[in-house]
Amino acid sequence: MGGISVILLMGILSAIFYIFLAIFLLIVIYQIMTYVFESIAIMEMSKNLEYKAVGTAWIPFYNKYLLGKIAGHKILGSMVAVLNAVMAVTCFWSYMQGNMILFGIFLICILISFVLDVIIAHKIYTKAIGKYGDIFTVFSVLTLGFLRPIFLFAIRSKVKKET
Repeated sequence: MGGISVILLMGILSAIFYIFLAIFLLIVIYQIMTYVFESIAIMEMSKNLEYKAVGTAWIPFYNKYLLGKIAGHKILGSMVAVLNAVMAVTCFWSYMQGNMILFGIFLICILISFVLDVIIAHKIYTKAIGKYGDIFTVFSVLTLGFLRPIFLFAIRSKVKKET
């Protein structure tokens, strides 16, 4: 009887492990997809605005600065870039040391970065498509930022240099 319960418990634990592994892999795949969509959108918008080095849209952290520059708010873009770098460091160190204070800093950085990303995206939306930018912003917030890179990708050709 004891052997059957151990086998059953091992099966349940392995199923839970594979579920968490699948969720982790889905998150990684989603992050790669959003990075690609956002980088292509930034590259195309930079090309439309006649910036010189459009390939820099693929550089992590710097692409957030470019997004702020496209929106006309370099300072917000710089803040998001720095926050993303801080998030990467605090996430790594909180995991390595098990420090909950660093994890709290990581969560605060995520929240602030999300708010600033939404503000920057809203500026770009309204610049590109006018009053419908508010709708894009609402959907970006309601989906917790999941649709933001896709919306940026969708309007990438509408961001033009003002003459």
